[in-house]
Amino acid sequence: MADTRLLFLNENVRSFAGFSRPSSPFVVLGLPMDITSSFRPGSRFAPSAIRDAAQFIEFYSIRSGIDMGEVGFNDVGDVVMHPSNAEENVRRISDVVSYYAEKGKVVIGIGGEHTVTVGTTRGIRPDCLISVDAHLDLRDDYMGYKYDHACVMRRISEEGVKIIEIGTRAVSKEEIEYANSKGILYFIPKQIRLLGVRDVAQKIVMSLRECQKIYITYDMDGIDPSYAPGVATPEPEGLDPTTVLDIMSLIIDKRVVGFDVVEVSPPYDPSGITSVLGAKIIMETAAMVWKARQ
Repeated sequence: MADTRLLFLNENVRSFAGFSRPSSPFVVLGLPMDITSSFRPGSRFAPSAIRDAAQFIEFYSIRSGIDMGEVGFNDVGDVVMHPSNAEENVRRISDVVSYYAEKGKVVIGIGGEHTVTVGTTRGIRPDCLISVDAHLDLRDDYMGYKYDHACVMRRISEEGVKIIEIGTRAVSKEEIEYANSKGILYFIPKQIRLLGVRDVAQKIVMSLRECQKIYITYDMDGIDPSYAPGVATPEPEGLDPTTVLDIMSLIIDKRVVGFDVVEVSPPYDPSGITSVLGAKIIMETAAMVWKARQ
């Protein structure tokens, strides 16, 4: 009998780069939720756009020396989303993700707005999270609503997860005060450029010493819009993709149990460059995780 947690899983979608390899340690899951986007909606179309873009990139990682074409991915489809109830969608995501996490799989989520990460982390239950994002997402609510893409890190922090943020540059006073009161470490692009990749990575590694399970979330607006124009909430003065991946290559280890790419908005990405970058980040991050586990 099928596990009831998979009731909201739609398998009838195109697979990530054509992969559907059940033996793979990596499970790909589409999370096409786009309810609370406050600027440029359309992230519900990102899972299919990123899957399509992945058909045309190379899967050998020079950075890691890993051929992800040999390792493969098991794309199990999309979580079917309620059109207007974010909390219900978080529950559905958590149920499906927990099913695969309990099997020891590394779950790769393709969003969707950033609120989906509340669901993935509830399903995986990490004790530490690394977020690449222009925004802290630490508001208690946004326009009276607590399950909003501007509140995702606040909800996760309230569940006892240690959070480290990379690329921060668009914040409210409330968020800074909350981050400081909770000891949430964040790095603005200016710090990263002045300190350099190795020093920043070392600080993050030191902060992760006590962690048992690490989750990574890439909000694509953490990357400068000159590289990733097709995002829901673009913010200038961001990081370049190479800097982000260089930092990750120094901090990813075998404790990483899942990651996601969120906030790509294909209607604002006519060239498809942001979807290509999202696919590349998935491939490179998976290669780093696989290498760390060998």
